[in-house]
This record gives sequence, C-alpha cells and structure tokens, in this order.
Amino acid sequence: MRSLILPTLTILAGGLLAAADSQSVTYIDGTIADFSPNTGATLYMNNSKSLEIRTKEHTLQVPYSQISKAELGSVQIRSAEPEAPYKVWALPKRLMASETRQMTVAFTNGNGQGQTMTIELSKKAASGLMTRIGRQSPQVANANWWGDGYWKTTRNKDTWGGAGTIAQK
Repeated sequence: MRSLILPTLTILAGGLLAAADSQSVTYIDGTIADFSPNTGATLYMNNSKSLEIRTKEHTLQVPYSQISKAELGSVQIRSAEPEAPYKVWALPKRLMASETRQMTVAFTNGNGQGQTMTIELSKKAASGLMTRIGRQSPQVANANWWGDGYWKTTRNKDTWGGAGTIAQK
C-alpha cells in the first residue's frame, strides 16, 4: 500500500507542475485568420522560446523573438450572473468577482507579415505573461522603460513639455 502512495503523489505533482503554465484565455480580436473573435482558447507558456495558443481546431505558436509590442489594458471586474438565493453552492461565485485584463500582442508570423492579437485573461496571468514577454523579447524590453542607465523606470517620463525644453526667465 505504501509503495503505491509515493509514485502516485509523484505523478500528480508532475501533472500539476506541467499544467501550471497553462491559462484559459479568450481571443478577442486580431488579424489571425484561423481564429474567430470571442473564441475560448488555452495559452501555454511551458516553452522558453515561444508561447502557444490552442483552440479546438487550431494552434498558434508565437516565438518571443518575433514579438515587437505587448500592451496591457485596464483591469475589468466581472461579477457572476445572479443566482437564486436557495442555491447555497453558488455562494462563492456570488461573493467573488473575477478580474481580467486584455493584452494586445503585435508579432511577425513565419511569412514575415505583421499580425496582432488581443486576448483576455486573468489579471495574474496577464502580469505573468507580460513579465515573460519582457524577459524573452528584446524589442519589448527596450520599449518599456524610459531613462538613462542609472534611472530606469516607466514612471519618470517627461510630462512637462519635451526633452529639449529650456526654462524661460
């Protein structure tokens, strides 16, 4: 009996780790011919060289090196549909609202054509994907910060009139 517990737990732990980098997403819009708008898909980030989006019919692999731009939209809070009060099993759904974000990704496909896609995913998964894209894609990493070699931040952008503005007396 004990000899079966350890292999079973090992297999379950491996399965959970393998599934940890997959997220449910919704393809909202874009220029990908194989995907139709508002299609449910699964995003896989297991590979360190590309991200993969799978629907029931099609699979799209986007190498991180081909991504030229990635932007996050604002946080959207969605509450669940109201359930009848007697459905006590739906209580957690009524109390918790889901937070999602839209992400727009611009990339070059295998034929050299520029394509875009907008996907909607959970807030936590969106920030994780943005971090991974920033680490793997040099074009996105260089576009996300403003400053010099000592003061790299996105918060200190010039908002007072341009880089060459000289104060007047």
